[in-house]
Amino acid sequence: MNDFVTKLPLAMQFYLIGLIYRNSRMSCLCLSELVQVAHDRLYRVLYLAFPYSRRLWEFIATNLVKADGYLLIDDTTWQRFGKKMAGVSFVWDSTLSKRVFGMQIVLLIWTDGRWRVPLGLRIWQKGGKSKLKLAQEMVCEARRRGITPMYVLFDSWYGGAELLNLLDSFGWQYITKAKKNRLLDKVRLDKIFRHRFGRATGNLKKIQHKCLIVKDGKKYYLTNNQSLPSAEVKRIYRLRQQIEEVFRLLKQEFGWGRCRAGSIQSQKAHLHLGLYAFCLTQNKAIEQNQTIYAFKQDLFRRQIPTQLQFVQHFTAIA
Repeated sequence: MNDFVTKLPLAMQFYLIGLIYRNSRMSCLCLSELVQVAHDRLYRVLYLAFPYSRRLWEFIATNLVKADGYLLIDDTTWQRFGKKMAGVSFVWDSTLSKRVFGMQIVLLIWTDGRWRVPLGLRIWQKGGKSKLKLAQEMVCEARRRGITPMYVLFDSWYGGAELLNLLDSFGWQYITKAKKNRLLDKVRLDKIFRHRFGRATGNLKKIQHKCLIVKDGKKYYLTNNQSLPSAEVKRIYRLRQQIEEVFRLLKQEFGWGRCRAGSIQSQKAHLHLGLYAFCLTQNKAIEQNQTIYAFKQDLFRRQIPTQLQFVQHFTAIA
């Protein structure tokens, strides 16, 4: 990963400078004023025939992902205005608890509790594959590339039978949340437990393996590791919060949701460049024993670097 930046096209390096050093409007015109490059040159970056996903694996994930760790699956939403834009429709926003007109992204990341490494993303489109199918595709790709996580963590939206059966067939363990109306041995979960805390094993509808249910107040945790202590189930599941923080960083600091381009191709390019910027910044922040927010504040106080200064600063990454 030391020479990752140098292997990117020159115009793409300028685009990354704008994403990393400033937190401004993400139009190519605004970025061009920051990095002193013609905006047409940056605009063409979004339409390059560039293997963004493969480069994410080859130059970033292969250097940072270790044998253990955890895979996290989740999606995020942001509003977009303009009905002629590709990939935009009415979607559910869990933050606002209502449907909004916008775009929804499914993301897969690996973490060991400290490092957070994006492995892939998919844009959900109305009339296309479901979010569950998109998540399955990324999980299968992760397995093909040799990743063997200790656990796969996701919320109840991804707790469908297809994904649970797929993970169990891989020999992978998972922890998710279950809704109270889910049936365990043909009985609703909220009818099984009489007390605030408890655990039970049994068969869920359409699930081809036995599962463990752990109750904690009004929450129900679901895992295929029947011997896992209840406290460990809850402790491990808390690591899922890492992907929520990644979404927050990508939106606040790296331009997710603020690209004005209208095509799916350009949106994918911008989203992947946001992931590149996140990974480069995270590596430097950890190297200097800082949080990403603190490191970004330091960068904001500095003058926008030249392309050569940028390469020199970000190529010394272990």
